[in-house]
Amino acid sequence: MLLRHAKSDWKENDLADIERPLSDKGKKNAAKLGKWLLQQNLMPDLILVSPAVRAQQTLKRICNECPASAITVDSLYLADISQLKQVLADAPFAERIMLIGHNPGLESLYNMLVSKTPDSHVQLFPTCAMAHLIMPSDWKNIEEGDGKLQQFITPKDFKNGI
Repeated sequence: MLLRHAKSDWKENDLADIERPLSDKGKKNAAKLGKWLLQQNLMPDLILVSPAVRAQQTLKRICNECPASAITVDSLYLADISQLKQVLADAPFAERIMLIGHNPGLESLYNMLVSKTPDSHVQLFPTCAMAHLIMPSDWKNIEEGDGKLQQFITPKDFKNGI
Protein backbone atom coordinates (compact mmCIF):
# COMPACT_ATOMS: atom_id res chain seq x y z
CA MET A 1 0.00 0.00 0.00
CA LEU A 2 1.23 3.46 -0.86
CA LEU A 3 -0.15 6.23 1.34
CA ARG A 4 0.58 9.90 0.98
CA HIS A 5 0.55 11.62 4.38
CA ALA A 6 -2.67 13.42 5.33
CA LYS A 7 -3.17 17.16 4.79
CA SER A 8 -0.60 19.27 6.59
CA ASP A 9 -1.00 22.59 8.36
CA TRP A 10 0.69 25.60 6.77
CA LYS A 11 -0.27 28.13 9.49
CA GLU A 12 3.21 28.30 11.03
CA ASN A 13 5.52 29.74 8.39
CA ASP A 14 8.65 29.48 10.50
CA LEU A 15 8.59 25.67 10.71
CA ALA A 16 10.99 23.60 8.65
CA ASP A 17 9.17 21.44 6.08
CA ILE A 18 9.94 18.23 7.99
CA GLU A 19 8.30 19.71 11.12
CA ARG A 20 4.93 20.64 9.58
CA PRO A 21 2.08 18.95 11.50
CA LEU A 22 -1.26 17.71 10.23
CA SER A 23 -4.16 20.10 9.87
CA ASP A 24 -7.42 19.31 11.67
CA LYS A 25 -8.82 18.05 8.37
CA GLY A 26 -5.75 15.85 7.91
CA LYS A 27 -6.16 14.35 11.39
CA LYS A 28 -9.81 13.50 10.68
CA ASN A 29 -9.06 11.98 7.27
CA ALA A 30 -6.23 9.82 8.63
CA ALA A 31 -8.47 8.54 11.44
CA LYS A 32 -11.21 7.72 8.91
CA LEU A 33 -8.71 5.83 6.78
CA GLY A 34 -7.60 3.85 9.84
CA LYS A 35 -11.21 2.87 10.59
CA TRP A 36 -11.77 1.93 6.97
CA LEU A 37 -8.62 -0.24 6.87
CA LEU A 38 -9.81 -2.04 9.99
CA GLN A 39 -13.34 -2.54 8.60
CA GLN A 40 -11.91 -3.92 5.36
CA ASN A 41 -9.47 -6.17 7.23
CA LEU A 42 -6.61 -4.45 5.38
CA MET A 43 -4.38 -3.33 8.22
CA PRO A 44 -0.77 -3.72 7.15
CA ASP A 45 1.59 -6.12 8.88
CA LEU A 46 4.34 -3.50 8.63
CA ILE A 47 4.32 0.24 8.02
CA LEU A 48 7.41 2.04 6.76
CA VAL A 49 7.02 5.74 7.48
CA SER A 50 8.84 8.97 6.72
CA PRO A 51 10.31 10.83 9.72
CA ALA A 52 8.34 13.99 8.81
CA VAL A 53 5.95 15.08 11.57
CA ARG A 54 2.96 14.99 9.20
CA ALA A 55 3.77 11.39 8.19
CA GLN A 56 4.30 10.32 11.81
CA GLN A 57 0.98 11.91 12.82
CA THR A 58 -0.75 10.17 9.89
CA LEU A 59 0.65 6.87 11.17
CA LYS A 60 -0.57 7.60 14.70
CA ARG A 61 -4.12 8.36 13.53
CA ILE A 62 -4.29 5.23 11.37
CA CYS A 63 -2.93 2.98 14.11
CA ASN A 64 -5.32 4.33 16.76
CA GLU A 65 -7.82 1.84 15.39
CA CYS A 66 -5.56 -1.16 15.05
CA PRO A 67 -1.89 -1.10 15.96
CA ALA A 68 0.60 -2.22 13.36
CA SER A 69 4.37 -2.59 13.50
CA ALA A 70 6.00 0.55 12.18
CA ILE A 71 9.55 1.51 11.27
CA THR A 72 10.64 5.08 10.61
CA VAL A 73 12.82 5.13 7.50
CA ASP A 74 14.75 8.38 7.15
CA SER A 75 15.19 7.95 3.39
CA LEU A 76 11.39 8.09 2.89
CA TYR A 77 11.40 11.83 3.58
CA LEU A 78 10.82 13.43 0.16
CA ALA A 79 12.12 10.24 -1.50
CA ASP A 80 12.31 9.99 -5.26
CA ILE A 81 11.34 6.87 -7.16
CA SER A 82 14.78 5.22 -6.93
CA GLN A 83 14.90 5.78 -3.15
CA LEU A 84 11.37 4.35 -2.78
CA LYS A 85 12.32 1.27 -4.80
CA GLN A 86 15.38 0.81 -2.57
CA VAL A 87 13.24 1.09 0.59
CA LEU A 88 10.98 -1.65 -0.77
CA ALA A 89 13.97 -3.81 -1.77
CA ASP A 90 15.40 -3.48 1.75
CA ALA A 91 12.08 -3.97 3.59
CA PRO A 92 11.77 -6.87 6.01
CA PHE A 93 9.39 -9.56 4.84
CA ALA A 94 5.71 -8.94 5.55
CA GLU A 95 2.56 -10.03 3.72
CA ARG A 96 1.16 -6.50 3.61
CA ILE A 97 3.40 -3.44 3.75
CA MET A 98 2.36 0.20 3.73
CA LEU A 99 4.65 3.08 2.82
CA ILE A 100 3.67 6.46 4.27
CA GLY A 101 5.49 9.14 2.37
CA HIS A 102 5.36 12.18 0.13
CA ASN A 103 4.83 13.44 -3.38
CA PRO A 104 6.07 13.61 -6.03
CA GLY A 105 7.89 10.34 -5.27
CA LEU A 106 4.85 8.27 -4.29
CA GLU A 107 2.91 9.40 -7.34
CA SER A 108 5.86 8.52 -9.60
CA LEU A 109 6.27 5.08 -8.00
CA TYR A 110 2.55 4.39 -8.25
CA ASN A 111 2.39 5.36 -11.93
CA MET A 112 5.49 3.27 -12.69
CA LEU A 113 4.02 0.22 -10.94
CA VAL A 114 0.67 0.40 -12.76
CA SER A 115 2.14 1.55 -16.09
CA LYS A 116 0.70 -1.39 -18.01
CA THR A 117 -2.84 -0.42 -16.98
CA PRO A 118 -3.41 2.98 -18.63
CA ASP A 119 -6.71 3.78 -16.86
CA SER A 120 -4.98 3.32 -13.48
CA HIS A 121 -2.65 6.30 -13.92
CA VAL A 122 -3.27 9.33 -11.72
CA GLN A 123 -2.43 12.94 -12.41
CA LEU A 124 -2.68 13.73 -8.74
CA PHE A 125 -2.00 11.60 -5.67
CA PRO A 126 -3.80 13.79 -3.10
CA THR A 127 -3.02 13.93 0.60
CA CYS A 128 -4.31 10.90 2.50
CA ALA A 129 -4.81 8.98 -0.76
CA MET A 130 -3.93 5.30 -0.63
CA ALA A 131 -3.17 2.89 -3.45
CA HIS A 132 -3.64 -0.78 -2.62
CA LEU A 133 -1.54 -2.88 -5.00
CA ILE A 134 -0.82 -6.55 -5.47
CA MET A 135 2.93 -6.94 -5.98
CA PRO A 136 5.26 -9.78 -6.95
CA SER A 137 6.75 -11.68 -4.02
CA ASP A 138 10.29 -10.46 -4.76
CA TRP A 139 10.63 -6.71 -4.32
CA LYS A 140 14.39 -6.59 -4.87
CA ASN A 141 14.03 -5.57 -8.51
CA ILE A 142 10.54 -4.22 -9.05
CA GLU A 143 9.99 -2.93 -12.54
CA GLU A 144 7.53 -0.95 -14.57
CA GLY A 145 4.10 -2.58 -14.57
CA ASP A 146 4.79 -4.95 -11.63
CA GLY A 147 1.85 -3.66 -9.55
CA LYS A 148 -1.77 -4.65 -10.00
CA LEU A 149 -4.10 -1.99 -8.62
CA GLN A 150 -6.75 -3.31 -6.24
CA GLN A 151 -8.15 0.07 -5.22
CA PHE A 152 -7.29 3.74 -5.03
CA ILE A 153 -8.90 5.53 -2.07
CA THR A 154 -8.99 9.29 -1.47
CA PRO A 155 -10.56 11.33 1.35
CA LYS A 156 -13.40 12.26 -1.04
CA ASP A 157 -14.37 8.57 -1.00
CA PHE A 158 -15.00 8.74 2.75
CA LYS A 159 -17.74 11.31 2.15
CA ASN A 160 -19.52 8.71 0.02
CA GLY A 161 -19.69 6.27 2.90
CA ILE A 162 -16.69 4.00 2.48
